[in-house]
Amino acid sequence: MPDAPAPAPAPSVAPSALRFRPLGLLRQIVSWATDGGPLFYVWMTVLTCIALVGVHAWTNQVVQGMAVTGMSDHVSWGLYISHFTFFVGVAAAAVMMVIPAYLYKDHEMHDAVIVGEMLAIAAISVCLLSVMVDIGRPDRFWHMIPGLGKFNWPISMLTWDVIVLNGYLVINVFIVGYLLWCRWSGREPVKKLYLPFVFLSIIWAVSIHTVTAFLYSGLGGRPFWNTALLAPRFLASAFVAGPAFIICALMVLQRLGSYPFGDKPISFLVGLIRVTALINLFMLGAECFTVLYTGSSHAASLRYMMFGLHGAHGLVPWFWSAVVMNVVAAGLFLWPGLLRHRRLLVTACVMTFIGIWIEKGMGLIVPGFIPSTLHEVVEYVPSLNEWKLTAGITAVGLIIYTLLLKIALPILSGWTPGMAVGIASVDDQHRELFVRLNELVSALRHGTGGAELDTVIGFLDDYVRLHFTEEEALMADAGYPACEAHKKLHAGFVDELGVVKQRLSDPGCDREALSAELHLHLRDWLVRHIIKADRAFGTFAASKGLTVH
Repeated sequence: MPDAPAPAPAPSVAPSALRFRPLGLLRQIVSWATDGGPLFYVWMTVLTCIALVGVHAWTNQVVQGMAVTGMSDHVSWGLYISHFTFFVGVAAAAVMMVIPAYLYKDHEMHDAVIVGEMLAIAAISVCLLSVMVDIGRPDRFWHMIPGLGKFNWPISMLTWDVIVLNGYLVINVFIVGYLLWCRWSGREPVKKLYLPFVFLSIIWAVSIHTVTAFLYSGLGGRPFWNTALLAPRFLASAFVAGPAFIICALMVLQRLGSYPFGDKPISFLVGLIRVTALINLFMLGAECFTVLYTGSSHAASLRYMMFGLHGAHGLVPWFWSAVVMNVVAAGLFLWPGLLRHRRLLVTACVMTFIGIWIEKGMGLIVPGFIPSTLHEVVEYVPSLNEWKLTAGITAVGLIIYTLLLKIALPILSGWTPGMAVGIASVDDQHRELFVRLNELVSALRHGTGGAELDTVIGFLDDYVRLHFTEEEALMADAGYPACEAHKKLHAGFVDELGVVKQRLSDPGCDREALSAELHLHLRDWLVRHIIKADRAFGTFAASKGLTVH
């Protein structure tokens, strides 16, 4: 293995001076967001091209009017609102990462939560853009702004939808921004400043999709939507599609080596989908039975969607393709060995994602208008302009999500200026350990984490002897009152390292799994130890004029 790159010089400032540097963080954010390898630039170029195609389609729609779409007086909500409805669910599903991390205090899930929260931000952005283009002329958008337009508060369900969507966006932006800022600046997050918003996001996530469902089920003139089961169906399908997307995102990050979150978040989400996918299919079956067996007033819409009506059958392929994909994907998720076959897992996630998109889009919004209130059957087919615009909006959401990940992952997995203790030798050794951990990440990416494990263990033995001894000597010389407590923390780490070495000596040890586990534990222990214990000593040394630069 090649020698690790030499660590950069430690900053020549005391730890307290690093706490509030927003301009420094802004410069670093721009650097992270714009720097990457060839794959990153190809990905962003493709997304940008698709987004520009969407912009061109939107300008064409603004100039020529909504006549360029497939919508009409009979079907006034089409692909745009279908896309909006689906991504509200994707945004709401991000909360499923929050529940185990904070309600059940699963520390390993904390960083993975940020990936879900950032997905919520990107998904809400897609929702807002979908509504904006559906309005038609952009100058009409001000009518939806409280205090300016005719908001019809609190009667209009659309009013409630605007409030909960924008509120959910603000909550997630604050949570992600605050936690990343604390990690970058090297301080412990103050729980009372963000935990209330975390718990509020759980309630708010349910509310955004419930209100969206009420927006449809509250329209008495559309009997296809007049069911009390609509809101539960929305939530069940959201907790299938959203986790499926997050699983794919986590697996891509693992594959690229950006940051291995470990398998626990993926295992949790797979277990969740195993339940919610069946609930979603059960609710769909219950709805079909109730409508078709009793012959209710909205049986015509369901028959049109399932079998066609009066020679019109435009939605039949959409409906049955969604059913097939959802059933096959649910069967795959029930297979116990799915987690061991990552390609098959990705296939199941993609199938269920597309299946739910059809079910909540073309299979829900459009049949609500067919037949019309005058019992006319006027079919709807999305125009090419609509497809271009929808693709452009989706590309913008993926650009936002990609940039957020590019900014967050280095903060979560690497050394930041805020972690500086203010003692050059100590900071250099800390950064050296992060370099070694990132080399382990690279080895995991190429499937050689097990082979790299011996090198990392050997380095850790040297690190423990050199770093801990030198740090404890500095504390003793400085007369640090918490020196003995700090030594106990070091001793605890040594004991844990001994357990790892003992597991490594077992012939049946899964070295790849142990490598991923070791990386997660080391990074988490190191970050918390530096922020809480080492920074406290740095502050003490600086107050005594003993800080060495």
